[in-house]
Amino acid sequence: MAATAAVMLALVLLSPTTLATDVHGFRATLTRIHQLSPGKYSAAVRRDSHRLAFLSNNAAAAAGSKATTTTTTNSSVSFQTLLDNSAGAYNMNLSIGTPPVTFSVLADTGSSLIWTQCAPCTECAARPAPPFQPASSSTFSKLPCASSLCQFLTSPYRTCNATGCVYYYPYGMGFTAGYLATETLHVGGASFPGVTFGCSTENGVGNSSSGIVGLGRSPLSLVSQVGVARFSYCLRSDADAGDSPILFGSLAKVTGGNVQSTPLLENPEMPSSSYYYVNLTGITVGATDLPVTSTTFGFTRGAGAGLGGGTIVDSGTTLTYLVKEGYAMVNRAFLSQMAMANLTTVNGTRFGFDLYFDATAAGGGGGVPVPTLVLRFAGGAEYAVRRRSYFGVVEVDSQGRAAVECLLVLPASEKLSISIIGNVMQMDLHVLYDLDGGIFSFAPADCANV
Repeated sequence: MAATAAVMLALVLLSPTTLATDVHGFRATLTRIHQLSPGKYSAAVRRDSHRLAFLSNNAAAAAGSKATTTTTTNSSVSFQTLLDNSAGAYNMNLSIGTPPVTFSVLADTGSSLIWTQCAPCTECAARPAPPFQPASSSTFSKLPCASSLCQFLTSPYRTCNATGCVYYYPYGMGFTAGYLATETLHVGGASFPGVTFGCSTENGVGNSSSGIVGLGRSPLSLVSQVGVARFSYCLRSDADAGDSPILFGSLAKVTGGNVQSTPLLENPEMPSSSYYYVNLTGITVGATDLPVTSTTFGFTRGAGAGLGGGTIVDSGTTLTYLVKEGYAMVNRAFLSQMAMANLTTVNGTRFGFDLYFDATAAGGGGGVPVPTLVLRFAGGAEYAVRRRSYFGVVEVDSQGRAAVECLLVLPASEKLSISIIGNVMQMDLHVLYDLDGGIFSFAPADCANV
């Protein structure tokens, strides 16, 4: 929140897969593309606007919306929606083929396909690595149309021809096209033969990633194909330097006395969605429990249900977005409590956020007194969010001192009736997706030592 936008749209039509066994463990690293700092937050908001459009189209596809069939051939923007890594994304190295060729690809819990550019590439952008050369690998094979994984992509997103299992899907701002193939995949020292991935032969703008590794809940994702029933990661904050760990299978464990757990849910309006839903039941700002009800962040049903509501945890979205009603409660609580502290709001619309405060009155340096923020989930789980994950300096003065700070939570767009917990709010946490157990767990952690 991150594949060709079109292919990912098709993938949400797949049914979530629950794996019965977990026979191995391996680990890899996640690298922040660009750390957020004053001057870069607006870039994160712009990137997220593309990301939210992608998620909205994905959700609409899973709900059977006709809106996703709009066609365009403007490929110059097709991948910007998902791969605009000017701020806030995470890359992961994986190697494909025999001999293996390494690509740095976007790690994305909000999509499922694994893909990279393949030669010959008829309309491809410059990437950090040149296109994969299928002819140079002894283990490459095009996926037959009769394959069950090919059949998971339903018409009109899949066609069969002399090339094999071809995917093409229009996206609101462009399209993606290519074909499915199988290869040996190498991740974190582990090797997996016969993994299905997308050979992209047409795509859009240049970027900091060479593709996507989808970590969603459908059969084409990495976690489904390699047979692991759980994975975890620990995102180091932008104030720290270094890579972040991601662990799979038996190595994916969250331990200690502060572990919180809540069920992973299936959206009843979109049972084929590959998103990781959790039940956000309450929010506390300072000493105030907000009047959140079961309908504020819950699933919506029946006529007029839109995109089905709910709350997802998404590694590909940078910031956190709350549906309109829930965000209004948070906004009012911060405004009233910070007004009592005689803090001054300022106009900061140029940064793309909603709620800004003058930091100079507090002496600069990020010293604005801010109410605490606690998120509560079904099952009794509580997350006391660290200040730097929900409040940040967006402008400094000539001496490098904090001038403007803002709330790093935004209202979701009208077209996106789901709330999203983005990667900034997941920093300094070790989070675990237990697919077999249907549980999402988290605990504060020193990610450098996970």
